[in-house]
Amino acid sequence: MAVRSLLGWFGWFLAFFWLWMLLVGDWNRIEWIAGACVAAVAATIAEPIRRSARVRLRVPVDVLRASALVLPMVFVDFGILVVVLARSLLTGRVARGRYLTRPFDPGPKTAPAGVARRAWTVLLAGYSPNAYVVDIDVEEGTVLLHDLVPYRRSEEPA
Repeated sequence: MAVRSLLGWFGWFLAFFWLWMLLVGDWNRIEWIAGACVAAVAATIAEPIRRSARVRLRVPVDVLRASALVLPMVFVDFGILVVVLARSLLTGRVARGRYLTRPFDPGPKTAPAGVARRAWTVLLAGYSPNAYVVDIDVEEGTVLLHDLVPYRRSEEPA
């Protein structure tokens, strides 16, 4: 029990620390110390609340595996958008994009594992500047996406 609580606290600490660093946008010693202090306090508050609610936070392994490709695709998608913008400026035609529906395994409808799977998928697929998740239909097992330029790799992990 104590090891699980310590691991939970450490997970919260990492999440809050990197959220702090992301939001302040300044990488210096003072912000690192401030981020560590804020993360320690927030983790100390969050972990007992999570434990008392008896919630187990899990990241689906397949979604986590797909997340390794998310960051490199942001740079590829940025290149795609620069080309589309340049083409729009030169031709005067604005790229509007299109909506697509793809098959998607939403996981269990009301179970925490299914909710976590859908939340992680929307979060990770939302980093792409070229494609983003609009809606997930749990009943039909589909995901509605908007692509500026149709490129399947931009839509992953959706």
